[in-house]
Amino acid sequence: MHALTRKSNGWHFSALRASPEQIDDFELQEMADIMESEAPGLWRLFGDLSLSKAGGKRKQPEDEDPETGESLDAEEEEYWAQVEGLMYEGLQSHVEGQQSRKAAAEKVRQRRTMVQRIRKVMAMSVLMLSQNQKCNLFASILGIFCHANNTPEKVIEVLSRLGMSISIHAINDAITSLSQKCTVNLRELGQTLTAAYAYDNLDIDLKTSVPTVEKSTDHLKHLTTGLIFPLPPSVTPDDLRCSRQLWESSPLNDTLPDNRPNLAPRPDFNYLLKIHPEYSTISNEGLSGRDCWNRFKFLSDLVHHGPPHFRQFRSLLKSVLPKPVDPIPVSKTPIFPVRAMDVANSSVGGNIEAIANLLAQGGVGDPFEMDDETLVSIMEHVVVVHGDLGTGERLDGAQLRRAIESSPFLRYQFIIFVLGLFHLKMACADALWRIFIKPRLARMDSTSVMEDIGYLRPRETGKITSNPGFRRMHQVIEHDGICRRLNCWRVETQKQNPTFTDLNQYAQSNPSFADLTKMAGRLVRNYVARSNIIRRLRRRPTSERDEQYENNLLVNQYFLLYEEISYAMNHGDIGRVEACFAPWVCIFKATGKHKYASAMIKHITYVHFHYPEGLRNAIRYSMLVNPSGREGRFRAVDWVVELYNLFIKRVHGGSGSTRTIENILKESILVQLFKHTHSTIEKNLVLNHLTTHHSDPDMTATFATVASHMAEESPYCLKPGRKTQYTIVDMIAKGMQVLRTKKGKGSTGKEDGKGEREVGPGEGDDDDFEITPEEEDIMLDLDL
Repeated sequence: MHALTRKSNGWHFSALRASPEQIDDFELQEMADIMESEAPGLWRLFGDLSLSKAGGKRKQPEDEDPETGESLDAEEEEYWAQVEGLMYEGLQSHVEGQQSRKAAAEKVRQRRTMVQRIRKVMAMSVLMLSQNQKCNLFASILGIFCHANNTPEKVIEVLSRLGMSISIHAINDAITSLSQKCTVNLRELGQTLTAAYAYDNLDIDLKTSVPTVEKSTDHLKHLTTGLIFPLPPSVTPDDLRCSRQLWESSPLNDTLPDNRPNLAPRPDFNYLLKIHPEYSTISNEGLSGRDCWNRFKFLSDLVHHGPPHFRQFRSLLKSVLPKPVDPIPVSKTPIFPVRAMDVANSSVGGNIEAIANLLAQGGVGDPFEMDDETLVSIMEHVVVVHGDLGTGERLDGAQLRRAIESSPFLRYQFIIFVLGLFHLKMACADALWRIFIKPRLARMDSTSVMEDIGYLRPRETGKITSNPGFRRMHQVIEHDGICRRLNCWRVETQKQNPTFTDLNQYAQSNPSFADLTKMAGRLVRNYVARSNIIRRLRRRPTSERDEQYENNLLVNQYFLLYEEISYAMNHGDIGRVEACFAPWVCIFKATGKHKYASAMIKHITYVHFHYPEGLRNAIRYSMLVNPSGREGRFRAVDWVVELYNLFIKRVHGGSGSTRTIENILKESILVQLFKHTHSTIEKNLVLNHLTTHHSDPDMTATFATVASHMAEESPYCLKPGRKTQYTIVDMIAKGMQVLRTKKGKGSTGKEDGKGEREVGPGEGDDDDFEITPEEEDIMLDLDL
């Protein structure tokens, strides 16, 4: 035991000098190996004790498992089956559809061996702690884990008495030390001058606060949270050494003439049409880059959600997946939360204060102005700051107010704001709700989106018509889009062979993947709206028009646009994201979301046609981060900020008497470390059957119901003379018209004699409010 408690083993944990590395590097199996080698006799003793039964006797051979030769009673069998996620009955016979009893028993045996090692390590750790109070690594990790889970103090004290955790006082000392070490790590990252910043507001309702004469009775506290993460490895400090160059070209610089040749270009929509020209190039198949992606989506929906026969083609889908336009390399992005600030950033002054605090935590600024020689000067550099639309507006206001200052630091000219893509995606979903659901008459047709929602989410129709929120609308777009595209497949196959009344009959004809790919190309050309197609259809005589068919072509087009930008964000294809900006700017202009449209135009204009190449790459390749380092798991920076806000409010913000502003500010910097603590415990204690993620629901029956409804109503069968209660305006064409005429405020929204109503300020749609995500909206992408 004396040998085990030696400091050289690395199991001494000082709460006053705790570091994040001690938590990240903790390996219980390595600890078990050292115990077994340093004290083999004691290790065998604990092993024998763990296998012995009451009275020191073992079970009789007839009670042993015939496959493993080890004794198992009924309770143990059930326990080990549950540990592995196997049903108890699966150990009595073959595990149907998965694996044989022998394989299952071997897997359970391995898991049981692991758990027995864990218990021996725990027991020996308790004895080691009793002999040497400094030998407390395991107890310290468990104590911090309990603290991160808001475990009641009484429970922690009980564990401390049992030697399984350190005391409350020691935990608080460790939290203070970890917070200080994280502060040092932030400064080290910030002072590389290749770090990006992001921040957002955090509103917390502290219902436990007691009103006094000195304090307000308002329980809602307004804080600011943020994070720092490194820019891509290809970015160097010299790439960001362009502050003076940008100031000399800035329209805010009144010291230089307005007609100077290097003046920054005015934001113009036409710049969006000049980027990624290869995306608009028509291939030999007659398809553009967007058409190729739409073809892939049609095929993917058929393979994954159509008849089971088509599942055999899943491995071939990659062959038709378009090449990325400009992908971000897949690598794990280290993300470091900053200490929350007791600052309300709802005003320009609040944002100025928040930026100053962020830079101070990053260890950068103006050493002369701040009278702090430890700061690294950013007088010649720029700083990339990510945020939502409101943050960008207030930072623009701050730079406008400070333009007359003589110092670059006081002018805040170093700030390069980058629009958060998560809030942009939410705006896209909201725009589609405004187009297809919000107008009352748009819900009346039997082929409308709202009619489909009645089958997809029959108990939520009222919520969806009033205020669905992002998550609900996102799922509606996804599920209704799948059903509509499958219906297009059914209609097209029936055109090829009238005997095919459904896709199951088509599957029985055993088409090849080449046949499906060819047909998917026809679906893209014939069932997805384009402005020229809609204009041609709507110029026909009334008796020849199918107004509902025209509407549904637009539904396909806009749903696919949403699916494309969502896919591009998840897979880190920043080029494809930018290629989606042009149609979405038009849609935003047509639906009254002018601020988002203006921000997107400004972003593309400056990034592609004004900023130096090094800064351009730093901005573009930092708009999406990959917290997990896995393919298809890119996330917008502003989503990560919102996720950390959720952790602070719901998990790591304390409880009871510890839920105070002071405690939240202190521990907010440890959010990522607490998450790592969870991962450490789950990995070392073999808790891999636990998860916060929900499996995808089985939508087979629901999709079948919607398919039957669509087969009846035929939204994609051309029926001359079919009328509609509401004509959906071609929002892309309308947005282009608004941009060209520079009106920018949409239409009157008044209804004409044909029952047509456009979305605009007359209907209250010009309220370009700042979208705030709810908890369920953030959880939608929680797959880290």
